[in-house]
Amino acid sequence: MMKKKGAFSVLSLVLILTLALLALTPGDSSSQMKGKPVVIGNLGVFTGRDADTNPWLLRGAELAISEFGGKVAGREIKLASEDSASDPTVAADKTKKLLEVDKADAVIGPLPAAAAFPVATLLKSSGIPHMSIMDFPAALTAIGNHVFAHSGNQRGTGYFVGAYAYEVMGYRTATVIHDDIIFAEEYTQGAMDGFVSRGGKIIQRQRTPMNTVDYGPYLTAMKQADCCLFWFIPFHAVQFINQFNQYGFKMPMVQGGVNVLGLQNLSELKDKALNIISCNPYDAYIKGPEVKKWVDRWVKLHGKRAEKDGRYPYYSEGAAMYAATSILLQAIDLAKGDTTPAAFRKALHTGTFKTPWGQVAFNNGQTGIGNTYILKVVKEGNNYTRTDVYNYKNVLRNEPEKDKDAAPKM
Repeated sequence: MMKKKGAFSVLSLVLILTLALLALTPGDSSSQMKGKPVVIGNLGVFTGRDADTNPWLLRGAELAISEFGGKVAGREIKLASEDSASDPTVAADKTKKLLEVDKADAVIGPLPAAAAFPVATLLKSSGIPHMSIMDFPAALTAIGNHVFAHSGNQRGTGYFVGAYAYEVMGYRTATVIHDDIIFAEEYTQGAMDGFVSRGGKIIQRQRTPMNTVDYGPYLTAMKQADCCLFWFIPFHAVQFINQFNQYGFKMPMVQGGVNVLGLQNLSELKDKALNIISCNPYDAYIKGPEVKKWVDRWVKLHGKRAEKDGRYPYYSEGAAMYAATSILLQAIDLAKGDTTPAAFRKALHTGTFKTPWGQVAFNNGQTGIGNTYILKVVKEGNNYTRTDVYNYKNVLRNEPEKDKDAAPKM
């Protein structure tokens, strides 16, 4: 009897340990998650410097979720939004809340790069995917293999503008002016590198403090060149363009990075904004049947909202947020609903993802590979809008290593 009892105890112990190990086996994680919602953490900008674009960010995410019918791989999709206020400390605190309370499977944003750095650092230990909205600096993706920049990095976007200005527009000299902030520095350095690496010359570079309200002293000091290469946040861009025209400058204007002017800004600037060149991987005004279908889906879903609440996709940020959300959801589908960080990251690293602007994949540095469009401000009837005039097809949205710092850091 004692032997039978002992044998039974050993077998029971083996069975219990086996069941416990099975419960911890990573391959079983997707079945455990079936009843749990997928939580996408959104570090929005409800208040602060970039708040104007926040309704479009929300509408873009909502459209992507609606296209999946609110579910992916059998799991309900939940968008958990927090206000980062464009502030690094606030963004870090809200990230902790998304992780600890909302149990986010991925985090998108925030929009300003300075506020995204502490977020990437916080997420590194867990490996939870951190996705950009618009371009991230290269230093952000270098924090870890969990940081993904689907629209590329800021130097990369600027680089293609500079290359286009030299190769297609035929400019040979440029005067440069921009906000004295990290992402403006990155955009314009990339644009200068693209321009100089092809033979162009930078004759001047001016940095303006973030509290600047009068650009008069900088315009008085501005030297004449074939083009003015600039990059400012939206409010500053409108003020600068107005004063640039008031001072009588006729130099063509090249926005040395991603477009920041929404249609509301263009309607205010009118002819003063005509022919301004910029660069975007995503925009509602890029020509093509898939983009038109996307715009129609947006308007069908959000058409009853007021203009200020995102009825129509005026801002490029909305298109980029849609792409960020859709890519994450496609990766979850590819991973068959497994959102454990390792499985999620593997799907992002190895997948190819569909967008209305073409396919997107990631290189080993988590930087997007896809189409990059040069945009120009045009007038259609009485309306001021943008259109694409050139497409760099299926490129790594980064500055080539051979051309980095081709332009001196003036």
